[in-house]
Amino acid sequence: MSHTKKPTIEKIILALLGLLALAALVRTMFLGLEIDEEYALSLGFRLVRGDRLFYSMWEPHQLAALPPALLIGLFTAVAGTTTGVLLFVRGAVLAVKLALAVWFYRSLRGALGGRCAYLLALAVLAFTPKWFLGPDYVSQQFHFTLAAFLFLYGYYAPGPRQYHGLWRVAAGGVCACLSFLAYPQTLAAAPVLMLALLLLGRGSADKCRGLWVFVLTCAVCGGAFVVYVLQGMGFDFAALLARADLILHDPQYDFTTADRLAMLRSQLSAVIGNCWLSALAGVALAAAGMLFGERRGFARSLEKALWYTAFFLSLWCTAYCLRAQELDFRYMCPAFALAGGWTFWCDRREADHRPLRRLLFWLGWLPGIAAYLFILRSTLIALPTTFMYLFWPAVCGTAALLLKPRPTRRHRAAAALLAAGLLLACAVPKLCLVLETGWHCEPITAIQPERITRGPAAGTWADTKAADMQECLYEALAPYAGKSVLQAIGEQHGLGFLMADGTLTVAQASVISGTDSDPRFEQYYALLPEKQPDVILYDDAEVRDMDEFHTWIEQHFTITDRYTVQHGTASLQVLVVG
Repeated sequence: MSHTKKPTIEKIILALLGLLALAALVRTMFLGLEIDEEYALSLGFRLVRGDRLFYSMWEPHQLAALPPALLIGLFTAVAGTTTGVLLFVRGAVLAVKLALAVWFYRSLRGALGGRCAYLLALAVLAFTPKWFLGPDYVSQQFHFTLAAFLFLYGYYAPGPRQYHGLWRVAAGGVCACLSFLAYPQTLAAAPVLMLALLLLGRGSADKCRGLWVFVLTCAVCGGAFVVYVLQGMGFDFAALLARADLILHDPQYDFTTADRLAMLRSQLSAVIGNCWLSALAGVALAAAGMLFGERRGFARSLEKALWYTAFFLSLWCTAYCLRAQELDFRYMCPAFALAGGWTFWCDRREADHRPLRRLLFWLGWLPGIAAYLFILRSTLIALPTTFMYLFWPAVCGTAALLLKPRPTRRHRAAAALLAAGLLLACAVPKLCLVLETGWHCEPITAIQPERITRGPAAGTWADTKAADMQECLYEALAPYAGKSVLQAIGEQHGLGFLMADGTLTVAQASVISGTDSDPRFEQYYALLPEKQPDVILYDDAEVRDMDEFHTWIEQHFTITDRYTVQHGTASLQVLVVG
């Protein structure tokens, strides 16, 4: 009886965890609206409407525009409108996530065991870098990185198909290039990957074919992209370099390495303050094991302490997110990544599962760490927020723990518990908290969500402020189908450009930078006079430096009409340009 009952309870728990992950994603699909998600769709929309990379698009993340452009173009070609396109794009991303999670599970269940592979696959499924489903540059980087790993793993993994099917390497190269394109700073992972393929294929000319296929694929992808961009610039390479230099010097990202290091140092004490209690508990448990008979050296005791710390942090992050109503507390990611890195080091000479450990280390963990270190230098976001980029190394590190030589049942249970902790930290806050426009969170029980019925976000639910603004944008822009729009405000409402059934044209340098913070707008209209707007929108609540803003508008445009559009809590000023 007990032998039957235990597996049944286990299956129920695993099924409930699967439902938790799916519920979190379904809630995310239908509820909430965030600025960066709108930004991602408006970038893709610019390409659909004929804007060209570097030429008429000056956004710092414009290289991530291709996948959302493909989805928006497909939707509008079939539906003939942009109404409801946000829900379609979210559904497409969810379908991709499901496919990747199943692929991850099928690829690694033989090595990790069905239960643990399932839990890690659920964590991969539940994780979204910025807590929404939209295909922004960070989301693309993560999912393309995962796809590249799975393709390469399928080629190099021990078994009857090892070193067969070079198409997997080529497909992995394409996905890696798309990952680098979405977030160019992650290009730091490329030399690590090439070294990995060299080492994994060492000793045989046939095995080294993987490296050459990967390099050739990346070269072809890179060359094709350069040709595509140059075509949009009239094949003027000098103009392309000049425009790239202009975009790279976005005043909002103008900081030195010293500035960035000073910022990180100032935030480090807060990170330590949030981690020390979990670390203390982890060290205490490891020390207790040594006192009560576990004969382990320093390296193995430290390994155990690190994993205890990682587990406690996963529980702490889950609870803290709910208590503080924040979504950026992902301290478990560096803890899992660090513990996994130490496990790789401790087990480096173990013969059991060595080929699989090498694959996880060289194709997953180390490229992920290399990319993170470069991102850490180049981004403006706070140190705790950067921890989202360590989720993939954390997954690889947890998988390494499951490849211990001769693991006992107790060991596998502990590893499964760790994977479950990682899953809970990804899914529970996403299920219980709702992300509002402007990166603020509220408990799902504390808000009165409103259904958006018109425009690109139709069919989704959002907080009152966000929903009212979408309806206000729809009403303000409905009379201007086919016109050019400038949103001269601090925080851009990216979906506004997709109103009027997708007939509007973006008439500004960037759909993320506002006229109050980006002095390049004047230069933009000087270089591209054809991009002069027909209608200008601004929100009194979001425009800083109001006097300067009004002066700029009056100096550069002839205003023939101005009026206010209101919907609930939202209010927009509409200026018609003559």
